Amino acid sequence: MDKIIQDIVAVDLECSTKVEEAKKKKLDVQSNMSAKKKEIYDSFVKEYQVKVDAHKKELEAQIQETKVKNEQEYTESLSQLSSLYEQNKEKWVSTLVNRCKEI
Repeated sequence: MDKIIQDIVAVDLECSTKVEEAKKKKLDVQSNMSAKKKEIYDSFVKEYQVKVDAHKKELEAQIQETKVKNEQEYTESLSQLSSLYEQNKEKWVSTLVNRCKEI
């Protein structure tokens, strides 16, 4: 009978050891999964940031191009308006004076 009890205790001890080893492996796997999850997330964030930076540069270039174009159009319009004023200022002043006299 003692032999059976000793065998049962030995089997129980062996099973307890295997359960503890399984728990350790489970913790290791969970830790590795967390590390891998963080690595994947960091990789995704880095890749996304590269795309965002590239798009930002593209938009800044478009903004600069639009700014230059708008400044050129403004300069051309101002030049045309100044030219029109210089051509017609005497006539306009005369017209204004004559209308003021009529009132």
